[in-house]
Amino acid sequence: MTENIATRSERRADRKNKRRPIVAVVLATLAIGGIGAAATSAAWTDNVFFSAQAQAATFNLQGSLDGTTWVESDNSGSIQLVVPTSTFANMLPGQTKSVNLYVKNLGSVSAALTGTAAFASGSTFTTAPTLALPGLAATLTPATGSSASNQFTLTVTTPSDWAPINQGKSGTVVVTIAGTATA
Repeated sequence: MTENIATRSERRADRKNKRRPIVAVVLATLAIGGIGAAATSAAWTDNVFFSAQAQAATFNLQGSLDGTTWVESDNSGSIQLVVPTSTFANMLPGQTKSVNLYVKNLGSVSAALTGTAAFASGSTFTTAPTLALPGLAATLTPATGSSASNQFTLTVTTPSDWAPINQGKSGTVVVTIAGTATA
């Protein structure tokens, strides 16, 4: 049994002695290759840098009843641009009345416009007058452009056969000009 153990120990020692030169050669190769690669890559580097400022556009539509005094009026719950009551008072069958309104683009980009006119809830007409917004521009340029503002008309027309049941009835017209920023 002692021979068996001694033989095994000798074999292990022989294997270790054979592995040492191989491990040393591999480590030396890796070390030389790494140093060479580091020296080569350090000698050939370069950078180029660019800088550019980015800024978001501004977008702001305002309205006016006279074309000179501009108001934000962007909350349907508290409309600041109120046409005088007398403008559409005492309407008769087949009658058309109009008022000029104005919209302005105070932003830095163009605005694509759409307009709607409708009676608010609570209207008492049995047959409501028709509403139109002739002259509303499809696009407004930014405030620095020549077409930054637009005059258009709110037109209210009663039917020529407007039934007598509409006498004394009323409703509030709400005009909404919606703008979408465009490049």
